[in-house]
Amino acid sequence: MSKPEYIRIVEEVFEKFRGKPLIYVGKHILRWDAVAKVTGKALFTADFLKLYKNIVWVYSVRTKYAHALIKGIDVSEAAKVPGVLKVITANDIPGVNDVGYVIPDQPLIANRKVRYIGDIVALVVAEDPYIAREAADKIHVDYEPLPVYTDPEEIVDIMTLKEKPHTRIHEERDSDIVAHFKIRAGDVKKALEEADVVVENKYRTPMQEHAYIEPEAAIAIPEPDGGITVIASTQCPFDARRAIARVLGLPQNMVRVIAPFLGGGFGGKEDVVNEIGAKAALAAYMTGRPAVAIHTREESIIGHSKRHPAVMWYRHAAKKDGTLLAVEANIVLDTGAYASLGPFVAWRATVHATGPYKVRNARVDTIAVYTNTVYAGAFRGFGNPQVTFAIERQMDILAEELGMDPVDLRLKNILRVGDRTVHGQLLTEEHGVGLEEAIKKAVEVADWYRKRKEYANQTGTVRKGIGIALLYHGNSIGVEGADYSSATIIINRDGTITFRTGLTDMGQGAVWGLVLIAAEILGVPPSYFRVELPDTSSTPDAGPTVASRSTVMGGNATLVAAYKLRKRLNEVAAQILGCSPEDIEIKAPKVYCRSDPSKETTWHEVVEQSFWLGVPLQEFGYFRAPKAQWDEETGQGAPYITYTFGAIISEVTVDLETGAVRVDRAITAYDIGKVINPVGAEHHAEGGFIQGMGYALMEEILHSKEGYVYNPNLSTYYVPTIMDAPKEIIPIFVESGYKRGPFGAKGLGEPSIVAIAPSIVNAVSHATGIRFYEIPLTPHKIYLAAKKKGLIKF
Repeated sequence: MSKPEYIRIVEEVFEKFRGKPLIYVGKHILRWDAVAKVTGKALFTADFLKLYKNIVWVYSVRTKYAHALIKGIDVSEAAKVPGVLKVITANDIPGVNDVGYVIPDQPLIANRKVRYIGDIVALVVAEDPYIAREAADKIHVDYEPLPVYTDPEEIVDIMTLKEKPHTRIHEERDSDIVAHFKIRAGDVKKALEEADVVVENKYRTPMQEHAYIEPEAAIAIPEPDGGITVIASTQCPFDARRAIARVLGLPQNMVRVIAPFLGGGFGGKEDVVNEIGAKAALAAYMTGRPAVAIHTREESIIGHSKRHPAVMWYRHAAKKDGTLLAVEANIVLDTGAYASLGPFVAWRATVHATGPYKVRNARVDTIAVYTNTVYAGAFRGFGNPQVTFAIERQMDILAEELGMDPVDLRLKNILRVGDRTVHGQLLTEEHGVGLEEAIKKAVEVADWYRKRKEYANQTGTVRKGIGIALLYHGNSIGVEGADYSSATIIINRDGTITFRTGLTDMGQGAVWGLVLIAAEILGVPPSYFRVELPDTSSTPDAGPTVASRSTVMGGNATLVAAYKLRKRLNEVAAQILGCSPEDIEIKAPKVYCRSDPSKETTWHEVVEQSFWLGVPLQEFGYFRAPKAQWDEETGQGAPYITYTFGAIISEVTVDLETGAVRVDRAITAYDIGKVINPVGAEHHAEGGFIQGMGYALMEEILHSKEGYVYNPNLSTYYVPTIMDAPKEIIPIFVESGYKRGPFGAKGLGEPSIVAIAPSIVNAVSHATGIRFYEIPLTPHKIYLAAKKKGLIKF
């Protein structure tokens, strides 16, 4: 079977430019939206309010119980409040009352049952947001409370993964276990019998809040033809359109979704727009007026998905020389009240459950379970940070038991070219496997071996430590869904270029990387481009902006479109200059023959002649990843097209008397193939580290036994500030080169958080000599552990 044209083009460009100097790709160039953002001219969703008059406001009335049956609801008193236009309940929804992302388990408005404290029981539409809130207090709901479960171990047993007796949270299903994925490789029992050392521990990781600077927002505008336009803060405009259309009972071509600039996303704006966009759309549809729904910070924290809390049991077996023999794991992810993307998160966690190591014998079982907490979904890293924390703590403990240096143990077992992953996937030169180089560069910069020795026998109450953690992260979606992307490039008659894609830029600069790719292929400066923000009525469906796929998938689609245009432009220039198309060099504004630079014309002239000759200068680029392979019973196959690899080293100072941890220095070494946008890559390394540091040391959404959120705002939910950041974060990049990535590129957005927490906790353990098994590693936990070990007296 022949390769699709788009794959052939990507591979051809990779080989053509491999090792050659590039003009725009890999260079530090001011990105397209930088000035608008720093000067306050960029428009975010709420900024569009000033464009519309006669706006109505939507307020969500949420349940008072985390688990209860709804016996009845009375909205009559609220409907009489002056200024209230409509009170919407589940019975008023014209289409399907569901906004579930993967499975249809999440009603927009609860009608029979509530399952967590953020469930909506009614929407109040009013002339003023304060009137809406006042009316909400006048809605009376008759509840029959049910038992509340806030810990997944109340639902299942961690060792057997069997369900315990409990009141079913989703009674419409056979089980409150949402998903179950497995890996079966080799003979674990035999490997355990042959092992010299076995390390077995249980780990916990917390529920983490995205804490993006812009809370969720949507503005819906009714159109004259009965359609609805929704301006929303979303990572996935086409998915949002599908969900909103279903709720309204409209065909998708009657719903338009526009995604303006986003004030952060991190995965949290992947699914919540299904809810907030549908709320605004319902109000606009029913009142015939523009409607807005904007979450306060408290509503945002209570009402949108989080990182899955995890409980994990791991067993590692090894020989005396450090050779890994087997890995066993039971992994339980708490997906909260609704599945959201929980099944996909559980699958990715399973794929990465043994880390970037050669593991010939493995038994892994991962389940996602419902509880009565805030639902969990997509969050940067997507299941990998949880398992990587457990794996990398296990590797450090195993090194300690073996009397080996943690780096040496890892180097003995890491994946290299020619090795097979635990799934049986052969890693070749085409994948780009630069983990060993990343480790060695990080170790050298950190002065690892000297510091490990220096910090080994400290006394006193203030101590230093240094820790390492490794990662690998599958690029793009894998078997989670249709893995495609697209882009449109339009060369205008004056030589300027319009760039369109359905991929969103949530502040990470990914779309700028696509512009650099197009600029390199076409031979024109990035300043010639104008980026049009995603709009389902004009930009192509590029798939969701998730899974570190913008650069790899969107970049390939962009490359394909630019390549086809360049071919046509070369042919037109060849006619003008009298040389072959292969001899044409475009370095706009100049266009000339390489063999005879005196034969010269201009970019504008080539474009103008293309119009006169009838040569089309608009091109749609499409790329679809080769199909992933996965056996549901064994977890064998090729789950991802390629992997990003990384090594993180953290240096810390620990005050045993207060339990305070200061991260002094961080080295982040990533193999991301060709670095397309160096500024973006550096910022990912820095931002990912700081966000991961919060995960390691301070961040955790806490629920009461009744299911209430204890810390629903940023005064009680702590995130790192610039004062908490390390004094120095040193990003290192290894460009191993992935043959089917644009110019050899791989993704970095999600991997940049994956191994941060274990590197920090490993450093704290090194400083204190105490083994820690859960995060966040708060001062209280460190202080109590130090006191218990006798390191302090009070």
